[in-house]
Amino acid sequence: MKNTLIQASLLVVLLGLFGNCGGGGGGSSAGLAALGLGGEGVKVSSASDLVVESSDNYDDNKFGLISATTLRTWVSNWSANKPAGITGNLVIYQANRVGSDSNKSLILPTTGVKVFVAVDGNSPSTYSWKTFRETRSNGAISIPGGDASTGGFGIISGANIDAWFQTYGIDPTKDLIVFASGNGDNYGAIGHQHYISKYWGVDNTHLAVLNGSIKGQFPEAELGNDSDASVPPLDGTFSVKQLKNVDNRVLALSVQDIIDIAKNNGHHSVAGVSQNVYIADVRTKNNSDDISTYTSSAGYQEFWGAENATGTTKTGGGAIAFEGHLKGAVFVPHYNFVDRSTLDNTYSYGASAAGTFATLKFKSKASVKDIWDNYGTSGGPNAGASAWQEGQTVLQYCRTNTRSQTSGLTTALILGRPTAFVEDGWSIFGLLAGGFPSATNFNADVTSGDVYPSVPTEFAPDVQGAVESGARNSGGAPHYNSGVKESTVNYFNINSGAVTTKKVLEDDWSYKNQ
Repeated sequence: MKNTLIQASLLVVLLGLFGNCGGGGGGSSAGLAALGLGGEGVKVSSASDLVVESSDNYDDNKFGLISATTLRTWVSNWSANKPAGITGNLVIYQANRVGSDSNKSLILPTTGVKVFVAVDGNSPSTYSWKTFRETRSNGAISIPGGDASTGGFGIISGANIDAWFQTYGIDPTKDLIVFASGNGDNYGAIGHQHYISKYWGVDNTHLAVLNGSIKGQFPEAELGNDSDASVPPLDGTFSVKQLKNVDNRVLALSVQDIIDIAKNNGHHSVAGVSQNVYIADVRTKNNSDDISTYTSSAGYQEFWGAENATGTTKTGGGAIAFEGHLKGAVFVPHYNFVDRSTLDNTYSYGASAAGTFATLKFKSKASVKDIWDNYGTSGGPNAGASAWQEGQTVLQYCRTNTRSQTSGLTTALILGRPTAFVEDGWSIFGLLAGGFPSATNFNADVTSGDVYPSVPTEFAPDVQGAVESGARNSGGAPHYNSGVKESTVNYFNINSGAVTTKKVLEDDWSYKNQ
């Protein structure tokens, strides 16, 4: 397996002088330090610094996307088989159980191997350890969950990821952490955990994602019950503050940076990404194993900008303010990177997980590449799109940056292509409407006569020319949804006096440097 570190262009290096999150606490001095020009000794990563290219045979990978064969070898004898450079434990963090109850629910821990099944965390109304998400504000808008009892969709804060490390006694500078799905498709959760761990500074060589589910790839003899799970020691001491010399915030781009890239692609001012960014909208409204069947009415309605195609994250909240896609984006369906049709009955399971089922492994590296390079240039609405170029950053997004974790794993851990995300997702992006037609499209269900809250012009993608609807490069204006509810918009606390959309990135950097 090779760790691909693509050389950034001279222009990107020069832009790096200004830091990834410049402006209002973004850390330009850290950018200088990364080039050896400052005294802080901070490595400010570019997107190309943070990718891993998989071997053609996933069995050969020792970090990144790993196979069940590799994981079983480690579990059987961690001391003898652990990868070079790993001095601590193997920590397997399952998103869910293998079966439907507490029996044969998890990989059986062994010497040096700790196994935990994810819980929502100590405060599920605020943050989740199952997804590494939290209710945050980017400065212009908050990023809450569906209601007051569920955690938000923002990046988990430093204090709460520290609590995770310390609860489970994990030291990511020594241990190897494997995020795994017990059963079903959980790439949206475990992919986000992997990416946010890296965002906070954990090195690629200490992180892995299991290809496919545990269910179907581990015999029952190697599975334990709920009562066999490792006991959280509650005495860990690791903090992300120990990673203050690493700045990987380029992975999660702010609203203002997204606007800059989309409207000025080829000559934007965003540091750490390629000058010409490959933008991918991976939303599939209707999923299909047959990639040729996606259309604007059966698959890529969200990309196309169909009426009310994108719901808000508020439970029962209705649609966001405007639909469409980032200017110039291609449609690449996240769903089709995973083999969802091949059934596996290699191992016989008892009542807790009986039957023959798909283990939901990623398709081969060649097949993944084919989807990106062929469907991404000619499939669906992509006719005439340019192919990805060596070194080009792939900027991906969906509604909440959940589906884009599946596609993100294919670029960041399989193909080795520089990868970044619209962290807040289209459900937040599409509420920052600076030109919303309140007179005709706003439902003032809180106070009669109210209008849509004002959004600072520089943070309004619709008025900045960063959004289009219809076909790629159609030039079609954003589609404004009708009946957008005041009660829903108020839930997201739009800040009409906002001066930044980088508050999360700035707050996180400040936390690491306390």
